[in-house]
Amino acid sequence: MNDLFKGFFTGVPPARDWFYGIRTFAASMLALYIALIFELPRPYWAMATVYIVSSPFVAPTSSKALYRAAGTFLGAAASVLIVPLFVQTPFLLALVIALWTGTLLFLSLHVRTANSYALMLAGYTMPLISFPVVDNPQAVFDIAVSRTEEILLGIVCAAVVGAMFWPRRLAPVLIDSMGKWFKDASTYSDLFLSRSATPEAVGGLRTSMVATFNSLELMIGQLPYEGTHRQTLRNAKELRGRMIHLLPVIDALDDALWALERRTPELVADLAPLLIECRDWVEKTVDGAPIHYWQALHDELDRLQPTAAQLDDRRQLLLSNALYRLREWIDLWQDCRTLQHAIRTDDHTPWRAVYRHWRLGRLSPFLDRGMMLYSVATSVSAILVASVLWILLGWQDGASAVALAAVSCSFFAAMDDPAPQIYRFFFWTMMSVIFASLYLFVVLPNLHDFPMLVLAFAVPFICVGTLTVQPKFYLGTLLTIVNTSSFISIQSAYDADFLNFVNSNLAGPVGLAFAFVWTLIVRPFGTEVAAKRLTRFSWGDIVSLSEEATLAEHRQMGVRMLDRLMQHLPRLAITAQDTTVALREVRVALNMLDLLAYMPRVNAVPRQLLRQVATEVGGYFRACLKARERLPAPKGLLMTMDRARRSLSHEWMGDDESRLHLLHALSGLRLALLPGVEIVDVLAEQEEQPPYGIDGAPL
Repeated sequence: MNDLFKGFFTGVPPARDWFYGIRTFAASMLALYIALIFELPRPYWAMATVYIVSSPFVAPTSSKALYRAAGTFLGAAASVLIVPLFVQTPFLLALVIALWTGTLLFLSLHVRTANSYALMLAGYTMPLISFPVVDNPQAVFDIAVSRTEEILLGIVCAAVVGAMFWPRRLAPVLIDSMGKWFKDASTYSDLFLSRSATPEAVGGLRTSMVATFNSLELMIGQLPYEGTHRQTLRNAKELRGRMIHLLPVIDALDDALWALERRTPELVADLAPLLIECRDWVEKTVDGAPIHYWQALHDELDRLQPTAAQLDDRRQLLLSNALYRLREWIDLWQDCRTLQHAIRTDDHTPWRAVYRHWRLGRLSPFLDRGMMLYSVATSVSAILVASVLWILLGWQDGASAVALAAVSCSFFAAMDDPAPQIYRFFFWTMMSVIFASLYLFVVLPNLHDFPMLVLAFAVPFICVGTLTVQPKFYLGTLLTIVNTSSFISIQSAYDADFLNFVNSNLAGPVGLAFAFVWTLIVRPFGTEVAAKRLTRFSWGDIVSLSEEATLAEHRQMGVRMLDRLMQHLPRLAITAQDTTVALREVRVALNMLDLLAYMPRVNAVPRQLLRQVATEVGGYFRACLKARERLPAPKGLLMTMDRARRSLSHEWMGDDESRLHLLHALSGLRLALLPGVEIVDVLAEQEEQPPYGIDGAPL
């Protein structure tokens, strides 16, 4: 018997999801009951709003409720202001509404936190209110007010019921997500420290780490809405700011160790015990990161560090570079673990960092404004074309088609390939029409009071509402339950006409079908184009580094590059491209930034050669941009970097710290730009290099 039922309940949602489904259904029925009591024109909107703003967690429910209220009010106010002004010129009104939606959508795409919802909602609320009243503009104020009242009622019911019954905090979910990232990052680091990394294992872990990292941004932005302590919020932001550095730092360490192993295996033998200690240390930091372990590793790093005079030897410089990259990783890992421990234990004491690189700064989001403008333009054009067709056809209920076309285009504008999601929107809206017709013409005629209505809705709405918790079912189930609630159009008295129902409720799917076809036509490209654009942006940033800029501007550029990397890597993984190349390009830029930061501290001769390195690297990537493909790195660039390295001789320098940073930047740049060059160049290094450049100019 046990074997018979083994696995039978595997796919059944857990109890907490059922509690959420019951709670949300209760809140929706409360909102519907109050709306019916006060005889609001569209009580079903209050019911639907509950499902739109509800979340299993307190913070997302509170924030979405706040932003939905703000967006609805702004969109409704715009409708009241604009419709009377342009109602006599329908085509001009359609243009104004489309531009309003597009402008607010464009602004929302600039915001990657929950508040973007308010802007996007304000954009598509206007067509939802304005288009249905073009034949009766005097009613726009009443409709705007009633819609605002109904939505506010749904918001209040969702927020109150959600806070009173089985409330769940988002902080534990954030801690679990961070734990998942640390588990992947520990394995990822161990693969490189043990020198057993394979492209397959590394690629999967890298993709998982980036996906978890990107999910943290929205969760951290939600924490203030559940009363999270300011220090905990600050720690979460600091942790995310350091997580973003780990992938390029480990990649740089791997390159340094790889070159060291193949060029100077005798030095690797000295470094091997330290790598074993680092692997053990990663395991010890699971439950905290005591400072004495970190200090012991630093003492060993200092013991192995070559002297300033030894750095003139290329082999010793390789060792120094490997130690520098290992030190960066150790400091980053120490910071990440201490921050994780502080967040997990809710420690509010001020946190102190050990990783203090000059490039650390406030996260500066990368925005592809060209693609954003194109996405907005396709949405605006969809609204305009749909409006023109509606006006020319004279379809009385066509307003719903245009409105839902505007909603669907706004929802998925940020996606690389929105057409599949718009099709899902269309499919589940059609299913909602079928479900609503069954309720309206089969179930509701047999109901005589509100308790019977609740019973009729209970089983399907609770089941579907429970499934909205699971990400794979979220879109379909939410659209089904919201649209079904709207299409039934529950009123105080039963009044249903089949022809009116079909005419009005099929307009929505028609508008979605139009949006799907229009998107296929105007956006036939997908993730591949987005990945290529991000690659070109990386090249463009490296080119711009050859231009004059302040240290603050360089810091902002470095953080923006890392943010773009987190957008680039998932797209490369989706299109089955090598993610290592993108990491190398970011490392080229980061080493260039270090080069430019310390370059002013040296005298004129090495400064001129370092500037030449930056110029030639910029010229190489400018050629890549012009050719629209990656070109082989010019051999002359390698010679220029060697000349710059020799110019940083110990006898020529007075500032050992600046010299060390510049040598590490040059070594890291060389390894990132020309992987394997240290191995190929072994024989060339054995020959005495002339003290003059290839053109006879003195160095």
